[in-house]
Amino acid sequence: MGPALRIVAAQAGIGTTSAVLFFFIGHAAGLSALMALACVVLPTLFHALVQQCTRNAAWVLAQSVMKTALTVILMTVCIAYIGIEPVGFFVTFVAMQLGYWQGLTQLQRKTDQ
Repeated sequence: MGPALRIVAAQAGIGTTSAVLFFFIGHAAGLSALMALACVVLPTLFHALVQQCTRNAAWVLAQSVMKTALTVILMTVCIAYIGIEPVGFFVTFVAMQLGYWQGLTQLQRKTDQ
């Protein structure tokens, strides 16, 4: 498994753990955490899979823009049309994004050595 897919797996683990914990708080909080999981993992997985196929800097940048746009669209659908419990959604969302950042910094440390 490549480094990008390991980051996706780590994010999925963080999101799943958060969702399970929020289900203990309440059903709405748990469902909101699952929606946050989808809003983060789906765009990141798309980005990881497509990024493996190219090394062109312009295309990688375009993929990053598409990842961000897909994240915003999914969040808009979840917030505006489905409805969320804000604490469960945003705590999970932020925790998963921090997992992405942590994975990237670990990858950078490995390449620096």
